[in-house]
Amino acid sequence: LKGVVDEVLERWGIGGIQYVRHTLTLGPDELFVEAAHLALGGKRVLGEIGQLSPWIARRHDLRDPVFLVELDLDALRGRRQPVRNMKALPQYPSVRRDVAMVTSEDTSHESVLKVIQKLRISILERVELFDVYRGDKIPAGQKSLAYAMIYRATDRTLKDEEVQAAHGQLIEVFKQQLGVSLRE
Repeated sequence: LKGVVDEVLERWGIGGIQYVRHTLTLGPDELFVEAAHLALGGKRVLGEIGQLSPWIARRHDLRDPVFLVELDLDALRGRRQPVRNMKALPQYPSVRRDVAMVTSEDTSHESVLKVIQKLRISILERVELFDVYRGDKIPAGQKSLAYAMIYRATDRTLKDEEVQAAHGQLIEVFKQQLGVSLRE
């Protein structure tokens, strides 16, 4: 659902949205079990996303988990930038490296992105979270986050050594700053 929301906001020309997790008091009248505010600049709340409370789901005979998003469309419409910037297709190929890491349940996707942004790796074009896993072989209180790192240079084809060096640097920083361990 978060991916769908990101895509919609991107198509509307709205950027800078952060997902700020918030704690809830669990109870039969609470709409969400686990949720996050959609915030602009970390301050203005433009919506909420989360998993529907099982109490409410049972009242409506829903057996599977249901995820919802609530958006303040008036506020979003005011932020909309309909002009889309076009850019040329890349001339050089990208290289993808995946990394799956086991980390504390408290480690958020945003904190991982902040670590990556601080490094400023010039050939790192895109970072995609493609899996969050909890279960067998993952200790209690921890989760596995799997990312695809897309590397590309704008002026040349990357050499494997360049990609390996950048990817290795990224993994070392994850270990040092986030206390992760790699998952096989």
